[in-house]
Amino acid sequence: MAVLDALWLPIMGLYCVVLLFFLCIGFNLLYLVVVAATRPPRHEDPGPPTDFPFVTVQLPIYNELYVVERLIRAACELDWPRDRLQIQVLDDSTDETQFVTSRLVREFRSSGLNIEHVRRDDRVGFKAGALDVGLQSAQGEFIAIFDADFIPPGEFLRRTIPYFTYERVGFVQARWGHLNSSYSVLTEVQSVIIDAHFLVDQVARNRGGYFMNFNGTAGVWRREAIGDSGGWQHDTLAEDLDLSYRAQLRGWEAVYLPDLVAYAELPVTVSAYRCQQRRWATGSFACALKLLPTVMRSELSLGVKLQATLHLFGYVSHLCLLLMFLLQPFLLYYSQRIPVVPTGPSVFSLWLIVSTIPAMAPGIYLLYAQARATGRPLQRLPYILGASVLGAGIMITVVGAMTRVLDGRRPAFERTPKYGIARASDSWEGKRYPVGVDSILAIEIMLATFTTATLSYAAMLKNWGSFFYCGYFLIGLFMIIYLSLMQMSATALPRALASSPSGNNEP
Repeated sequence: MAVLDALWLPIMGLYCVVLLFFLCIGFNLLYLVVVAATRPPRHEDPGPPTDFPFVTVQLPIYNELYVVERLIRAACELDWPRDRLQIQVLDDSTDETQFVTSRLVREFRSSGLNIEHVRRDDRVGFKAGALDVGLQSAQGEFIAIFDADFIPPGEFLRRTIPYFTYERVGFVQARWGHLNSSYSVLTEVQSVIIDAHFLVDQVARNRGGYFMNFNGTAGVWRREAIGDSGGWQHDTLAEDLDLSYRAQLRGWEAVYLPDLVAYAELPVTVSAYRCQQRRWATGSFACALKLLPTVMRSELSLGVKLQATLHLFGYVSHLCLLLMFLLQPFLLYYSQRIPVVPTGPSVFSLWLIVSTIPAMAPGIYLLYAQARATGRPLQRLPYILGASVLGAGIMITVVGAMTRVLDGRRPAFERTPKYGIARASDSWEGKRYPVGVDSILAIEIMLATFTTATLSYAAMLKNWGSFFYCGYFLIGLFMIIYLSLMQMSATALPRALASSPSGNNEP
């Protein structure tokens, strides 16, 4: 006990730092909601195109057997003059996807479409490398990019290209929609989180004059801006975020169109979702370490620098969440041994603000986004609550990704498998590209056990604030653990049957 008493000051210092970070995040979420709700677009709609510049559409793919045909056909149906359009399928596939792609390219080329199948001998630079190789033979003044799981709407180029009449516009980004949000609880929760990014973050950053990011797909670049900003670089796993920040540092402007929606497939397994979040967290954190020194040395306003810092360090909130979990037993112990918080009305009011803002802000943020996305925020409330606790479930995955960046290990690219899931009746089971259950599940089970013990300790002390805090986020851990175990059972039985001697016998 004497050791714990001696650690009171450093532990409380760490707790105050974490709480201060959450307070900043909470206030900023509320600020972004206000900006998104009140600020008008910074670029007026230029209307239908009066000129038709040459556009190259790049489709980077890698082993996308279930979605590649859907993607190519949608790209070939874009409403743009055929003599001003080039389509590049940047195909790094090592499976049958390459043969499906080759057949489709021949089919559309025979109909007179300018489409090419670009293959490489290696995958150097992964997606960034493929985009860079494609750029070498691209004919377009503007470069549109769509990932394999997207379906670009036919009007996409007619809605985006006119904005490049503004001379300093470097890229135009559209909103992501969801093909399969109703597939499961996991996809519903993901849709809530993505809607918040596209209907609050992106709107507020763009209209508030802050840096926003190109989302890697469903957008168009001015080719000149790519070259002027240093081109595609693959020293991070977030080549899109990296290039968009470098472009804005060079004075290029971004345009975000929340009313133009390109629909995409959400990950349907928890392992695929982990892969996606690990890649995004790794890339975002690596970009923060790479770009923030330049941002801070620039002549940008203090507000722009602050928003860039909060943006690039967004995934640090998961680390703070983990620290807050681990600190709970100590805080409970000290609450009985040491008078941590002075009494008094003014102190109580301050403490109420400090503790309430971080707790309420994410809910308001998600609720507003769902009001914009669906017009039915109250009906979406269960998924909003699910989205708010999912951060706890995924925090070990995110912290592990950040650790890889800090220890200097070159991050490996992890693709998010797509299965062509568009309806509730579709199934991923038995299809290729399975992603095994992550070994990090064991750590999550240990953390859930730790949190359950903390929950019991809080109940014993009748500290209901800590009790509900731990219980709320324990739900997120249980969600991820449960979905992981369900995925394990869904894949283990078919494999066992397939490997058994009688598994191939006819009845």
